[in-house]
Amino acid sequence: MKWLLRIGLGLIGAVLGLALLIAGYGTYAAYSALPLTEGTLDASGLSAPATITRDAQGVPWISAGSAPDAYMALGYVHAQDRFFQMEMMRRIGQGRLSEILGPLGLSTDKFMRTLGVYRSAVAGLPALDAETLSAAKAYTQGVNAFLSERKNALPLEFKLLFFTPEPWQIADSLVWQKLMGLQLSGNWSEELGRAAIIAKLGPERAAELWPDTSAKFPATLASVPLHLLTRLHAAMTDVVRPTLASNIWAVGPERTDTGKPYLANDPHLNFQSPNMWYLAGLSYPGVTLTGATMPGVPFHLLGHNGNVAWGFTTTHGDTQDLFIETVSDDGQSYQTPDGEIPFDVRDEAIKVRFGAMHVIRVRTTRHGPVVSDILPEAETQGRVLALSATLLAPDDHSSDAIFQMARAANADDFISAAARFHAPQQNLMYADTLGSIGYIAAGRIPLRRDNACDGLLPADGATGTCDWTGWAPFTAQPQSLNPDLGVLVNANNQVVPDDYPVMIAREWPEGYRAQRIAAQLEGRAGLRLSDQINLQQDQVSLVAREMTPLLVGMLPAQDRQDPLIGQLGQWDGTAAADRVEPLVFALWMERLKVRLFRDEMGDTFGELWGARPALIAKTLTDNAAWCDDVGTPAVESCTDQVKGAWQDTRAWMEANTTPDAEDRFWGHWHVARFSHPVFGNIPGLSGLGGFSITTGGDDHTVNRGSFAGSGASIPFRH
Repeated sequence: MKWLLRIGLGLIGAVLGLALLIAGYGTYAAYSALPLTEGTLDASGLSAPATITRDAQGVPWISAGSAPDAYMALGYVHAQDRFFQMEMMRRIGQGRLSEILGPLGLSTDKFMRTLGVYRSAVAGLPALDAETLSAAKAYTQGVNAFLSERKNALPLEFKLLFFTPEPWQIADSLVWQKLMGLQLSGNWSEELGRAAIIAKLGPERAAELWPDTSAKFPATLASVPLHLLTRLHAAMTDVVRPTLASNIWAVGPERTDTGKPYLANDPHLNFQSPNMWYLAGLSYPGVTLTGATMPGVPFHLLGHNGNVAWGFTTTHGDTQDLFIETVSDDGQSYQTPDGEIPFDVRDEAIKVRFGAMHVIRVRTTRHGPVVSDILPEAETQGRVLALSATLLAPDDHSSDAIFQMARAANADDFISAAARFHAPQQNLMYADTLGSIGYIAAGRIPLRRDNACDGLLPADGATGTCDWTGWAPFTAQPQSLNPDLGVLVNANNQVVPDDYPVMIAREWPEGYRAQRIAAQLEGRAGLRLSDQINLQQDQVSLVAREMTPLLVGMLPAQDRQDPLIGQLGQWDGTAAADRVEPLVFALWMERLKVRLFRDEMGDTFGELWGARPALIAKTLTDNAAWCDDVGTPAVESCTDQVKGAWQDTRAWMEANTTPDAEDRFWGHWHVARFSHPVFGNIPGLSGLGGFSITTGGDDHTVNRGSFAGSGASIPFRH
């Protein structure tokens, strides 16, 4: 027995020793990858010494004797602080995630190879301005200086995934703009969802779900099978799903306490760890820039230069169209107004770690890549879907525009630079030290052959009726300079009237955030910097203020005696993390939306994304037909559904919360989770490199807090 005991103790000791060895190596690898913040580095390629200092928050401040030296230093600090983030960005753009992640990355790779965004970035290099290209080359040199001189100090992820990065290329930086073009343009995703709903309900019934859209839905989509629409929509990865939520405003000098303008911008992008943004200061003779960069990108994307401040929100312009292409019997060509022409075809070989090479055939039509080819046997009934997108158009000078906007000396300079911004369409707002404030909805706006083409649905590609014929001139892009009210506001809301001579979009996000911002600014003088900061953190929900009285008023008198209803009645709509009312209101609205629409919509109900308060309000007050549940023999009224949704809410609260406990607070459920891009998707490692914070707000507060539904795996996750 003693020898068994010795063997057992020996095995335990060996296991503990191995665990300690692994832990020790992991600790060593993690610490060895920390950025250098003191001392002198010999980086070949600098024409003169450059200094990098860090403030108390770790933000780097770069000072150099020339633009190339400054951008080389920026490339170096980006790489030593965030290189794995940069690596993931370029691999997503290249469609090469599978080389390091195996089959986990295959769906994203297929999408990106089909779209050809990296090919587009490479093709655009020769057209760049000399100054832009010089900065990008110097930045690339700085990244590669880090990779060559500190190759043993790579981030821990490279060691755990057992791969070594390739040298950085200029196109690796420029593909970022294409990725943002995908994430900040949601048109083709919306077209798919809307078309699926029409295929389910018919055009007249479906049109009632978009009461603010004046266009009539055609009854010509029967040629595209419903399952093709829904499968393609479901196959879209998070990389190409839109993230469209930001605020920006400017107040003129006559309204501020300093006699100078204020500009406030909070661009909202997906949560991830580390953050997508990277603050930095950069200066060389004649130029000083401070603001937000993005690792892998050699430009300040928003910030100020001592003369001009600028920022972005998404316009929601319709800059993507899907075209239904009619395929020949042999599958080699497709119909056009001038007869059949062959597809452009190329093969893309995707290396898959731990698996066989995956080869896909990519077809392109005169409209763009055939995105439905990402699905197996997608040519159902001889139809495929091709994508036209401004971000894929040639001769894209957006990088030049970004580079020059950051060097504008005044409003006129900024406007001239913004004229070259092509994709994705963005609301640019700016202010200068001379006292001007301005706005431009910059970016290419496609002109369609027929004015009746509104971009709401996939168009027939064979007729040419909705073909793009060019771009609207810069003068047609919505603009404003020094308005009489002294205030400019955008929160992704509608930027032009319905009768604007150029079709920007037929559908816009609801304008509650913009209304709240404008109400807090207009008519006020002496506005301070602290007022802007407080407004960015504002959590008042105008939707809650508008909808709560309507819902409570429709409840029978006995239900209004409920203490929770009493709390809602006294609530001012502030969606604070330490209050119960936001949770109750979110539940009630969600359950009511389900009761009103899911019975008719069936498996397309998920396409009706968002809270849709305007639709719910119109249904309850002006379109009671949706209130009847078609799955029951009775005829339900809107009052029945409001009461039923309240009972559903009450049942959820009783099952999932404890009276007088913190789990009844909104913040207990409304948690923002910042996950590592790789480890966050692996069971058992999902917490590695990530963190979570409790948050307030909802989908319509200035401090926006969109959330998942109560049936999600993490209910009400921010």
